[in-house]
Amino acid sequence: MEKVTKDMVLHQLIKAHPDTLKVFDSYGMGCKSCGGGKIETVEWSATVHGIDLDEFLRKLNAQAALEGAKGK
Repeated sequence: MEKVTKDMVLHQLIKAHPDTLKVFDSYGMGCKSCGGGKIETVEWSATVHGIDLDEFLRKLNAQAALEGAKGK
């Protein structure tokens, strides 16, 4: 599994790890349908939404790991 980093573009992350949408949704972020997600990074979205970046990355990586463990 590729580690989720602060520099990843949102739509690329979601394409690679669709289950991470659960994390975005838990913060009320509509990243799947947002046009900005094509160019915005994880770090930028965390900053704009007032989310602690380290916590956000931990949750995204945990969800991606769960997805990987399921064989997706």
